[in-house]
Amino acid sequence: MAGFIIRLIGYALLLGLTSRIAQTLWTNYGLDAVGRLHHFHDVGLMGLLIAPVILALVGVVVPLRSLAVFVGFYLAGAALTAPFVCAKVAQAGM
Repeated sequence: MAGFIIRLIGYALLLGLTSRIAQTLWTNYGLDAVGRLHHFHDVGLMGLLIAPVILALVGVVVPLRSLAVFVGFYLAGAALTAPFVCAKVAQAGM
């Protein structure tokens, strides 16, 4: 049980900090004003809020623990790069 709590806190810190940084980048690039991206942004942030619980539960199974760590860092990387990609696409579309 202690391992689950430690993994949950670790994933929550990783993805929580990532979501705050992504939110800051999202606002700095002015993507709040693009209406077509609101749903994408909302779903992405909801996924980052739910993911720590799911990853901690998957991490309970020892053979899947490394997969959970990989998925956690993959989500963090995707969340950090999404504002850059969306800004580039929104700029090209204007």
